[in-house]
Amino acid sequence: MKKKRFLTTLAAAALAASMLSALPASAANYDSTKWATGDSKTIKKYLVLDKKANVPAATFSYTIAAGTPVNYSGTDTVAAYAGVDANKITVGSATFTSASHTANGATGDGITNSGDKKFATSTFTVDFSEVKFKEPGVYRYVLTETGAGTTDNLGAGISHVGNYQKTLDVYVTDSNGMLSVSSYVLYNSLLTTPPQLATEVVALDENVDRTDTANTDKTDGFVNEYSSQSLSFAKRVTGNQGSKDKYFKFTVTITNALGATLNINGAKSNFEKNTTANSATATTYTTAVMNAANAIDQNATLEGQQLVIDSNSKVYTFYLQDGQYITLDGLPKGATYAVSEANEEYTSTVTDANDNKFTYGTIEFKNAASGTIGTADVATGFTNNKDGSIPTGVILSIAGPAVVGLAVIGGLIFMIIKRKKEDSED
Repeated sequence: MKKKRFLTTLAAAALAASMLSALPASAANYDSTKWATGDSKTIKKYLVLDKKANVPAATFSYTIAAGTPVNYSGTDTVAAYAGVDANKITVGSATFTSASHTANGATGDGITNSGDKKFATSTFTVDFSEVKFKEPGVYRYVLTETGAGTTDNLGAGISHVGNYQKTLDVYVTDSNGMLSVSSYVLYNSLLTTPPQLATEVVALDENVDRTDTANTDKTDGFVNEYSSQSLSFAKRVTGNQGSKDKYFKFTVTITNALGATLNINGAKSNFEKNTTANSATATTYTTAVMNAANAIDQNATLEGQQLVIDSNSKVYTFYLQDGQYITLDGLPKGATYAVSEANEEYTSTVTDANDNKFTYGTIEFKNAASGTIGTADVATGFTNNKDGSIPTGVILSIAGPAVVGLAVIGGLIFMIIKRKKEDSED
């Protein structure tokens, strides 16, 4: 990961001279021409997701407030003021789209901590340009991710990881009677201890665990996770009158997945994007109608076929024959799904975990046709059966009449020969 320093160098001598004291009751020693103003700082936002999932469309917002003041507790610390002018600070938002670049995760990377994950990165700004710092010292603020907390309200499948509130300390120093902002330091959690004095503010360790709630180290941003699973659905035809060529219409309804971009997993699907209507299929299912449904791709910038969930409820249709199935990757946790079919004159049975399950490829289809996405992939489908008894005793087979006919002809020949013999003897 490319390292970017979020922290600037801080001179300890200047800090020791100007800040090593208890919290002052007021700030009145510097006139307005010497007050310090801040600037805009960039903070990172990480979104962790499964490698098979697309980045969802999501926006994360933040608020800032004054932190709790803390007295110094020794010569190696300095007092922290409650942050001033918090209402004048402008905080931006971090935005992700399906086009957001992703990087592979790794064990101990401090973001995914897993080689089975990937992550996307965005940024947001905190603008202190309207804040007036009237005394040297450390000014403490608290950054909070809105919608995060005990019960996250961050969007379908999205949760915060680690701390959703972080301490931001702003260091203000005196240089020849003029105040200036020397450094901004973001911490992984809410600090209750005074800031440390050091010869230099040490640069962030890129591999520090940003997801550890007990971690009070410096950090560069916030981490969230996008939890998603796959939905597969299949068709099986049975019975001595069941057509293996017939196309059946499937309807898939996805709700509560706003922002997701679902990927049709080609490696875990077996269906035709270029169908051919046949006599076994309903006449309304023309080749053009079926091809338009099965070849759907709503995001041409991504490889493969994509379904863009841009409303709270989306409905899609597909056409499958016996033995065919489709797998959709990236359904967020908490989304609901409903798969139905037009079974026509067939007897339809939905899959279950008992007698009505079957396997195609590496997928075992055994789940209900509707439900909520949880922590496991879902595979459902329908068995369509059509049996017919072969009627007997109405129309004889050709063998019966043939045998009877031969017997009659044989009898007639025998009678003729016998009569001729009797006549000759007379």
